Parts: sequence; C-alpha cells; structure tokens
Amino acid sequence: MWFPRRGVISPRIQGCREARALALCATASLGWRLLVPVALPFQSLSQERLVTGRPRQQRALCAMAADGGKSELRKHYFGDVYKEGRYEPLHPELFENPHENVRRWLAPTFLSAATAEHPNFKDVLREETPGVFSFDLLSSEFCDLLLEEVDHAQKTAREALDRPNGMNRYGVVLNQLGLEPLITVIQQEYLMPLMASLFPLESQECQDHHTFIVRYKADEDIGLDMHEDDSDVTLNACLGKDFEGATLSFCGLVTDDNHRKMQYTYKHEKGRAVIHLGRHRHGADNIQSGERVNFILWSVSETYRNSEAYRLHRLRSSHAETPDPICLSYTHDRDYTKYLPKPTKAEALSRGVIMEVVERRLDMYQRPVLDLARPIEEINSVPSVCLFMEGLPPPRQSELFQILLQIASEVHKDVGCVEGQVPPIIFFIAVQSSGAVPQVREMSGAMSSPSLVILDVDAEKRYRLDSKEDLDGTAIRNFVAAFRKGELKAEPIGSPTAQNEDADPQKSSEEVAGTSFDTPPKSPQAHATVEGGRVGGEELGTRTQN
Repeated sequence: MWFPRRGVISPRIQGCREARALALCATASLGWRLLVPVALPFQSLSQERLVTGRPRQQRALCAMAADGGKSELRKHYFGDVYKEGRYEPLHPELFENPHENVRRWLAPTFLSAATAEHPNFKDVLREETPGVFSFDLLSSEFCDLLLEEVDHAQKTAREALDRPNGMNRYGVVLNQLGLEPLITVIQQEYLMPLMASLFPLESQECQDHHTFIVRYKADEDIGLDMHEDDSDVTLNACLGKDFEGATLSFCGLVTDDNHRKMQYTYKHEKGRAVIHLGRHRHGADNIQSGERVNFILWSVSETYRNSEAYRLHRLRSSHAETPDPICLSYTHDRDYTKYLPKPTKAEALSRGVIMEVVERRLDMYQRPVLDLARPIEEINSVPSVCLFMEGLPPPRQSELFQILLQIASEVHKDVGCVEGQVPPIIFFIAVQSSGAVPQVREMSGAMSSPSLVILDVDAEKRYRLDSKEDLDGTAIRNFVAAFRKGELKAEPIGSPTAQNEDADPQKSSEEVAGTSFDTPPKSPQAHATVEGGRVGGEELGTRTQN
C-alpha cells in the first residue's frame, strides 16, 4: 500500500531542488545558499533577451559519513535510511553486492549489447520519434522485487521518506531508501555507453543521478502536467502493474519553436525503458484504470552544466508556434487559458500541477506595477512601460509610484484584462540600481532619472519620453496613450543615445534602499541579471519530472 509523505513541503524546498539538496544533506548544517545568477552569452540581436530566473546551481557539497568521511559532490541528496539503520529491507539482495547481482536483473539483450568489447545498441534500440528511444532494460524478476521493496518501504518507513519532486505526490526516492549503489552501477557500467552514443554532449563525464519511483492510480495522481525534467538525460522504465492508459506524450525540445507541438505518444511496457533528453517536453497522460509504477533515473553531467552549450539550452524559444492542446502546461505556460479552460484545483493537483508556481504567477498578473529589478518573463513578449527613478529622494519616488500605479490600473481596466493571462501591456518601476535594472536601462537608452521608456523586446523597438522636463501624471498618461494609438516614433533597441546630465541613476541607491510604498512592488522570483535584450529563464521549480 502506498502513502503520500506526511506533512507539507515548504514551497521553497518544493520549488527548488538545489535548495532542497542543501536542506536535506544529512551531515551538513541547515541553511540556504544564495542563488547566484549567470549571464548568458548571445550571438546576435535576434537571440538577445533579458535573463531572469535562475541558472542551475553548483551541486550541494555533502559529507558522506558511510564513505569514511570522504566528501563528494551531489546534486540531489536525501540521506540513506538503510545505511543509517532506519530501514530493514524486504529483499536485502537489492542493497548488497550490486556488481554481482545487477547482471541477472538486466534484460539479456541489453546486457549483451552493453558488455560487448565494442558496445553496439543498434539492434536493441527502437527509435520511437526523433530524440526518443526505447529498449528492454529490466527483467521481470527485478521489476517485481523492486515493486515489493517499495511497497514494504511505504508501510514500514514512510515517515523517513520524502516525495521525489514537486509534481508527483506518491513516490519514493530510491537513493534515499539506500539503493544508490545499485543504481550507480547500472548507470556507470551499463547505461553510460548507451547515453554516450545517443546524447554525447549532455552525458559527457556524467557521474551523478537522482533516481525515484512514481505511481499513477485513480483518486491519486492520475497523470502529469506537461514539463521538462531537471535532468540532462532521463531514463523512464515501467515496473508494472496492470493498467490502461497512462501513456507518455512527447512534444518538442523546449529550445525549439515547435516545443508545444505534439510529436509522439509512447505506450509503456513492463521492463522496457524510454530514454530522452531532460529538455524534451513531455507529460503523462491520464490513467484509465489500474496502477502504473515507473522507475525514473535522472542523469546529471557537471561537465555539460558548466558548458556554454548548457547555458544556451536554458533559453526558451520566444517565437513558439501555436500550441497543440495536449502540449500545454498549466504549471509552465502563461497563456494556457487562452487555449484551454482553467482546470479546477482538484484536476490540477491530480495531474501534478505545481500550484505555488501558478498562484505566484497569477498574483503577479494582478499587480498593476511590477519591480523591474526582478521582471517577469513576459517583458520579452509584451510591451512594457518602464519608469526609472533610482537615486531620487524617497518622497519623489513615492509620488511617481502612485502616479504610475493609478495609470496602470486605468489602462488594465480599459484593455479588459483576462483572469489568468498576462495583461497586453505591463508596467514596471525601478527604485534601485539592482538586479536587471542597470542593463534594462542600457537597453532602453534611459540616461537620466526619472526616465520613462516603453520597451517592445519582441519587435526590438523602444519608445522614449524626453525627460529633460520633470515627469508628472499628465506627461506619463499622454505618453502611454500615444503609444497605444500608435502615434509614437520608435527607435531600435541598442541604438546610440546622447548623454543626458539630468541625474546619475547610480549615485544614490543607498538613499532609497529603505523606501517603502503603500503597495510595494515586489516579486517572488530569484534576483535577475540581464545580458543584451531578453528577460528569459524560468521561475523557481518549473523544471520538473513525469
């Protein structure tokens, strides 16, 4: 029998696996590591976007007591209840002598291909669709043993076990249970040659993994929202049981324009594994009857994650094609309700929707004015009114903020904002020279404070209000109205700008650090940096698992 983990997971932990790895490191003291943003390299203006959200972080450094005090880098670490003596296994052979035992638990065809003098997987692989391959991996004996062990663990040690991710409510982290040695042998000795042949860039020198069990069953998790994985290469093997439906739908790579176009539906078979890149968008279709349990292995390459290629792969296409409904994600797609009805909360939870992400996004959409230091991703695709007022005296800042707040509220009411969707025009305010502000200011060509600029990043255009005269409510309101009527003259983003000596926006950030407003502009996102001209990246925790 299966049980969900007791208690409520902190949204910070649930939303950010790197932070969770730190928090759950068995031999490390509790605490949080600051998320340090990374500037992404760009090759042309068409690729430029402001960069918000977070990059993948350094792995957590955990001391492994059972390894003689030797420290090793781990990205995901949940402790080991077996080594800690807190778990009595049902099948001890799963926890002992992994090098000897694993050979009898692998499918003979795969074992033969992987152990050949020159590994060749041509005859064992089936290409389901470009970038997605399947093959027989696990014997029926191993599937049954592991299912029985996991059921036993849920009955006898569920208080000590954590859910595997923020989407699946029912599951077991196999590394935490004590099966990491066995899985490491499978990964390093047998799967690495296969991953190197299929995905040489993403799997190079791969020495880390996060492995867990997921389950789909009526009245529990019945499917999984479309997503990408927090892995470089994902392996997903079906352990059973009897079920109908619960297929796996693949769309495109998230870096491609067609990443929300339906590509292929994969039907699970007991013992057979499907392997694909973590950035390949996919989702679990609803189960019709019975119960499906799967073994998930996320492989992580530190070499790849430190490369320029990885940083480029974190960019999302800003010109995605019109989506197929099945490829939409309520968690991750801000335009979901433009194409599909909003799901009920019960429907969303049953498909693993990360409600904290959705609710945070909806809260941001309802705010008339947002913080430019931490802009939302929509600044890339929606015209954005940016009011720069760093270095101004606090009373003047408060005055300008109240003016912009009133104008933004009027405009949003006039355009008829739709619940759950980003407004067709966004308003931002810059109070301090922090986060994204300096580079957005540079893109905007705003050289003084206060300055008012409307950015249209997708069109690579900007519209500047001459701020030699003091800004007031009338000037701001007329400027925004003229833009909406198409009466303003645009100039290219990044075009040369004459220096303006009105004010130095950098000079007195300290003066305004304590400024407070009646409705303070704030954002739950991580601090941002900017490179070139795109606000990109993802919100915390949006890279998840099926």
